[in-house]
Order: sequence, then structure tokens, then C-alpha cells
Amino acid sequence: MVESELRAAIRDAIQSLDAVAEAAIRRELAGPIDLGDSERLQFEVCPQDFGITLIQTEEEIVPDSAIPDAVPQDVLAGAEAADLDLNACIEAELLPWLAERWEAVGGPRHYRPAYAFFHGGLYESRYDLEQRRWLEVSEVWPGEGPA
Repeated sequence: MVESELRAAIRDAIQSLDAVAEAAIRRELAGPIDLGDSERLQFEVCPQDFGITLIQTEEEIVPDSAIPDAVPQDVLAGAEAADLDLNACIEAELLPWLAERWEAVGGPRHYRPAYAFFHGGLYESRYDLEQRRWLEVSEVWPGEGPA
């Protein structure tokens, strides 16, 4: 197995969670969301088990371990045999997938901009769900961020 094959298998596995993620995002969009001090809608991803939470409501969008659990055992075995980094490949595929789910449920019509990030700190880069690219904190909140 090569990395491109692993990433394709991960994309296929993650797509099995489309309905779960879309239903959860729709549920959250149905009610008012207080953006708080951040003034930006944000999804946080756990870098260990890849659960996704909407920061403002603290509600689960994708349950912990659902993404790694969706990857078939033969793919996991192939990745291990080829010494490929499963977590790095999941990280590479996960946020573009979340952006697709966000768009599919009409998220941009409700909240713009919206971001996702891997849990790790206030100054972590944010993934813009509309532009589908990583932004530095200074691009998300001009005038803020580490000196």
C-alpha cells in the first residue's frame, strides 16, 4: 500500500459518516448559536480520536473514534505493513470532508466565516470551511496571535 491508496481508503471510510455529520450540523444550525468572544463559528477536532465538536454549543458533530473505527481492518493492516502514518493521512482528509458536509447542509448561508482546527491551543491555525484552506490566526483575527 502507498500513501495515495491509504488516503483514498480513508476518504471512502469517512464518507460512511456523511449522514451522521450532516444531521448533527443541521441540528446545531436549527437553533440560535451565540458566537461568543471569538465571533467565528468553530469546529474543534481531537487529534487523537478525531471526534468533532462545535465549540459554541459544545455539541458533538462526529463521535470520538468514529472516523478511525470506520477505516476497514485490512486498510489498517496495509498501512501498518507499509509503515504509513494513519493519523497524518486522516488529518489530511478530514477537514476537506468536513467542509463538504458544511456546504452540503447550507452552513455558509447561516454563518460566515466558519473554521475548523485540531485541538492544541489558542494560536493554532484554522481551516476555513468555505475557502478550504488553512489560515494563520492573524488572518482569522487580524491584530491577534503570537508576537
